[in-house]
Amino acid sequence: MTGAKGIFIAVEGIDAVGKRTQTSILSSWLASKGMKTRTLSFPVYETVIGREIRRFLDGTVNYPQEVRALLYAANRWEKKADLEAILTSTDVTIVNRYTGSNLAYGISNGLDLEWLLNLEAGLPKPDLVLVLDAPPARLVPRRSRNKDSYERNLDLQEKARSSYLMLAKKFGWRVVDASSGIDETKNTVASAVSETLDAESKT
Repeated sequence: MTGAKGIFIAVEGIDAVGKRTQTSILSSWLASKGMKTRTLSFPVYETVIGREIRRFLDGTVNYPQEVRALLYAANRWEKKADLEAILTSTDVTIVNRYTGSNLAYGISNGLDLEWLLNLEAGLPKPDLVLVLDAPPARLVPRRSRNKDSYERNLDLQEKARSSYLMLAKKFGWRVVDASSGIDETKNTVASAVSETLDAESKT
């Protein structure tokens, strides 16, 4: 699809809900159908801004919530040109966490939704946002021992889950039950993506 924008999918959800796993499975499934795919993940920790994000997640520096949201958004802005280039050279681009993550966690930390939306305005918009949903308490066994400050905060995870569900209703994001296992989740994701691909092919 060189020269034309490919399909852009964002996979969202709270920590340990299976975003990375489903992103990988989805990419492989699409590739098996002959589609050229690329996967990305935010934050991109290898950049200067990404390293600063890692510092506050690790607890080595403490920033106000507004600064954290600004850094998350800036991390996407510094990768905007790269993302746009990928979108024009692939059939489907799948991103693990994108602007929706800043919205969900931002409002869960007391920030204003409109302010958060303005930080992300102008970035490429996904054609489909998949919100993987499961109760945080059920995800505890999935979490690694090296959890960051957001992952350790179960109250924040509960708030973020509620925020994701609210935002999904507001913006028409697709909520996927991710509590029933990898295979069931994979099938629901594939169905949602197939619908988007079919709709885009008719436009």
